[in-house]
Amino acid sequence: MKKNLLALACTGAVLLAGCASGGASAPAETAEASGMFKPGTYTAKAAGRNGDITVNVEFSADEIVSITHESEETESIGVPAMDTLAEKITASQSLSQDVVSGATISSDAFMEAVRDAVVQAGADPESLMKEDTSEAEKTAYETEADIIVVGGGAAGMTAAITAHDLGASVILLEKSSVLGGNTVCAANGINAADSAVQLADTKYQEAKASVEGLESLQMNNEDAHENLVKVFAENSGEVIDWMSGLGVNFTVDIREDQRNSEQNYYLLQDTSDGSTAITMINKVSAELKKQGITVYYNMDAHDLVTDENGKVTGVTAASADGEEVTFSGRSVILCTGGFGQNSELLGEVNPELANAVTDEVAPTTGEGLLMAQAVGAATANLDAIQTFPHVIPGYGMILPFSLPGGFVPDALFVNNQAERFTAEGFEIPDVLLAQDKGEVYCIFDESGMNDTLSTLVKNGVISEADTAEELAGKLGIDGTALAETISTFNEDIADGTDDAFGRQENLNTFEGKLYGYRFGVGAHYFMGGILIDEDTHVLDTDGNAIEGLYAAGEVTGGFHGTFRVDGSGLGDSFTFGRIAGRTAAEAE
Repeated sequence: MKKNLLALACTGAVLLAGCASGGASAPAETAEASGMFKPGTYTAKAAGRNGDITVNVEFSADEIVSITHESEETESIGVPAMDTLAEKITASQSLSQDVVSGATISSDAFMEAVRDAVVQAGADPESLMKEDTSEAEKTAYETEADIIVVGGGAAGMTAAITAHDLGASVILLEKSSVLGGNTVCAANGINAADSAVQLADTKYQEAKASVEGLESLQMNNEDAHENLVKVFAENSGEVIDWMSGLGVNFTVDIREDQRNSEQNYYLLQDTSDGSTAITMINKVSAELKKQGITVYYNMDAHDLVTDENGKVTGVTAASADGEEVTFSGRSVILCTGGFGQNSELLGEVNPELANAVTDEVAPTTGEGLLMAQAVGAATANLDAIQTFPHVIPGYGMILPFSLPGGFVPDALFVNNQAERFTAEGFEIPDVLLAQDKGEVYCIFDESGMNDTLSTLVKNGVISEADTAEELAGKLGIDGTALAETISTFNEDIADGTDDAFGRQENLNTFEGKLYGYRFGVGAHYFMGGILIDEDTHVLDTDGNAIEGLYAAGEVTGGFHGTFRVDGSGLGDSFTFGRIAGRTAAEAE
C-alpha cells in the first residue's frame, strides 16, 4: 500500500493519547470540555478511484492538527491532490474546499473520509464549512525565464526537463492542481523504434522491425504528414532510452490490433504503476521535481504576448485568485492537449460530436489552440477526433467487459425523457449522439453488478435506489416515466423477445434494487491541432514559422493525420515534447 504522510502542525497545544478501539485514540483527560473536538487521532475510510482511501486525522480540543492518508491512488495525481486538500484544511480549519481538478474522485473520497473523522471527534462537519477568510500572502511569482512551457502533461514535462538539461531556465504553467494531464487516460503502451530494449529483444529482431517500419505503420493513416512521421520514428528510440534511464522498465509487446492496418511490432509497456502512461508520468514528474524546475499550478494561460515584429515573447495567465500574471521568455512551448472539455468548440469543429461528452480528466478547454490561432497559427485536421462509445462524465471510459452483460448490456438505455430508444449495445455512438443533448442513462439491477460497477457505486459515480422513482430523482429524470419504461420492458420480454427494439441477448426482467448512471459518447483523443514542422516550430497560415512559438503533443496536428495508431498517442507527446525542449533551448 502506498503511503503519503502529511503532518501539518498547527499552533497551540497538541494532546496525544494512546490508541483506542475503533481506529481512534482515547480522548485526553486534560481536554477542555468546551472544546470543539474530542482530542485524539481518528481513522476513516472512503472509496477512491483505485480502492479505499484511509485518513488519520489528529485533533486537539480546538483544531484539526494534522491529516495523513494511505491509498493506492495514482502517485502523480491522486496523492498530490490529497496532499493539497490536507494542507488547505489544516491551514484554514475549513472543510469548504474545492475538489482538485483532474482528481475529482480521489478528492471527493478524501473529503468524505475527513468528514467522517470529524464526526468521530464529536463535531458537526457543517460547522466547519466556513469560508476561508485568512489573509493569504500574495504569491511572488518568478515571471522571467528562457522558456515558458504551458501545460504539465507528458509533452510539457518532457519539454521542460529536456530544455533544463540543456542549460535553459524554464517556468512551467499548469492549469490544474496536478501534473500529468490527459496522458493518464492512455490505456496502452508507447510506440517507438530501435530503442536499446527493442534491439536486444529476440522477437523484435526476428520481425526485422526498424525505424522505417514504424514510419510505414504510421504513414498508413490518411493525411499523416511525412516529415513529422519521419522525425518521430527517428527520435522515438532515444526517448525510450531516456525514459529507461529514469527507471521505466519497458518490455517489448508485439501485437496485432484490429485498430491498426498492420501488425504493430513497436509497442512497449511498463505497467508497474497500473498502466504504461501512469508509470511514465510518475517517473517524469519525479524527475521534474528532482531538477527543481519552477512549476506554477492553477495557472490558466489565455493570451500569448508578442513584440512589434510578431515574435512570441511570453504568455499571460490568470491565477486561482484571479490575478493576471505575465510570464516572459525568449520562447513559449504550448503543450495544452486537446479540447474535450470545451463542448462549444467541439461542436464547432465537428458538428456530429456536438452532443459528445469526454473522458478527459484534465481541464482541456482548448486555450493553447485558440492562443496560437490568435497569432496566426495554421491548423490541421481539427475535426479528426477519436471517440469512445461508453464514457461516464467526470469518471472516464467503461470497457465492455465492465458493463452489466458485456457488449450487449443486461440493462436499459434511456434518454432524458426516461424513454428507451434503442437495442442496447456497446458500440452504438450515432444513436446515442442523436438523443436530446446527448443525455442518456444506463439502468440495471443487482443481477448486473460486478466488481467494477460495485466500486463505482461506492464512490458515488453510480446511483442506487430501491425504486425507479427514487433512482430517477437521483439521476434528474422523470420517475413515473422510468417506472413505466421498466414495467413495459418486463412485460415485453416475457415471451423471450424484445418486440420494441429487437435486442436478442440478456433479456432478463428487472427485479429488486436498481442502479443507474449518465453516460455518453466520449471525445477521447484529438488527432488534429496546431500545425508544426519537424522541429516543433508553430507554422502560420503561409507555412512560415512563428518566431518564439513551439508546440508538442495532443495540441498539435499533422502527425497522426485522421487516425491514431494505437501506441502513437504517447509516442507523439513524449517524442515531440523532447524535440520541442531541445529546439527551444538551442535557439538563439
